[in-house]
Amino acid sequence: MKKLLLTFVFSVASFCAFSKSFSLQVVQKNTPGDQVFDASFVVEQTILDHFFDRGMIVSNNSVLISKNDAAQDKTDLRRSMIEAKIGCMDLFVKLSLNYSVLDSANPTAVLLSNIKSADLEIVSLEENKTICKGKFTPPALTDLNNNRSGVEDFAADIANKIQAELAERGGAI
Repeated sequence: MKKLLLTFVFSVASFCAFSKSFSLQVVQKNTPGDQVFDASFVVEQTILDHFFDRGMIVSNNSVLISKNDAAQDKTDLRRSMIEAKIGCMDLFVKLSLNYSVLDSANPTAVLLSNIKSADLEIVSLEENKTICKGKFTPPALTDLNNNRSGVEDFAADIANKIQAELAERGGAI
């Protein structure tokens, strides 16, 4: 029993030594008003669940709504990064969801058609430098994907890219 316990402790310690933890910050852009759209929450939760289900340490801050004021947006992001550092996270993952809702019949609905694109930036908090950037465009719209499931699939694609980047840099998944 003692050997089994030591093996378990060693396994957990090894995993923790090589895994990367990160804080996810979703930024909602190009939306009217101060309401966080449900689609932003769906994207955030899908990504967090992806990593949590794999035993990774992840955290998040409240979804930020871009004010189209570069100085204010930078201040808000800096605050989120500081919180991630205080929380001993290794990485800060910023995901900007760029909405296109001016012509939408239901701009606040969880519809893939309301999301124009997503910009990803992964920052090493230890080095305070960007280690990865990416841009994602939702797939072509169909009656089958312009719904919550389509938004979840789009978020899962982003989570897979984050996972690949972490694996490439030696972080356990």
